[in-house]
Amino acid sequence: MSSTESEEHMKLRDDLRELRTTFSSFRADQFDYSYLQALKVNVSSMDLDNPDKKPNFFTACRASLLLDPDDEYDRGKRITYPDFESTDPIHRRPIDCAKNLIAYFSSYITANDIGSETKISATSWSSISLGEKPFDGLDEYKEPEFGVTSAIRVRNSSHPHVKAMIYNDLEGKDGRLLRGEIILALRIILAQARWRRLFGHMTVPVLLFSFMGRQHARIIEAYFDGKLLVMRPTRLFDLCDKDKVLIKRFGQWYFGEPTGETRKKLRS
Repeated sequence: MSSTESEEHMKLRDDLRELRTTFSSFRADQFDYSYLQALKVNVSSMDLDNPDKKPNFFTACRASLLLDPDDEYDRGKRITYPDFESTDPIHRRPIDCAKNLIAYFSSYITANDIGSETKISATSWSSISLGEKPFDGLDEYKEPEFGVTSAIRVRNSSHPHVKAMIYNDLEGKDGRLLRGEIILALRIILAQARWRRLFGHMTVPVLLFSFMGRQHARIIEAYFDGKLLVMRPTRLFDLCDKDKVLIKRFGQWYFGEPTGETRKKLRS
């Protein structure tokens, strides 16, 4: 653990701030993957079921440790999955769809974290207070709104990794990243990189659970490699109808452990 910031680490933060300023100035809400390379963002696809395309800095926990989010689970927890077609059309705005999904997924996470059925308390992770510095001000409320509803980091600060649930008031498309996804990744990385006890880490990996309009979601791994912001999105998953296998799969990655080398010097 280092409390002295190296010149390389200071440059890392300067480069990230420059990227954040660049994307904050854009009016475009979505960016084609092919266009982002010119803006210092390298996009490469991620596949949770392909060993060669899984996250580089995060692992998944065993499925057997988690509750099955089936109909019996819903009845027992007295919750209802927000099926898109069953939702009143007035509540089908992108932001409503995103927040409805987050509410269900958050409830599932809580049930696994503190429920009596399983003992999978997330001992490696602790909640981040989003109202306190340096994690305040992550959200953006002008249309289209985006923000972070919850975030966690490694409890003992032995790793710089962060996981966050985010929402966007937009409908996404495969082959494009939302401006909100990019800005939130940058803001979270910058906030985490400000902690003195993490100055020895040159890479701050972030795993975003991104929810958006028409009840779609994806997971994105994000980190800065010294030159480019790396964004590794999965495909968009359709959750208009309940997919208990997918919900549980997301849960596996939420409860998984940090991994990967984060202290080595970045490429120059």
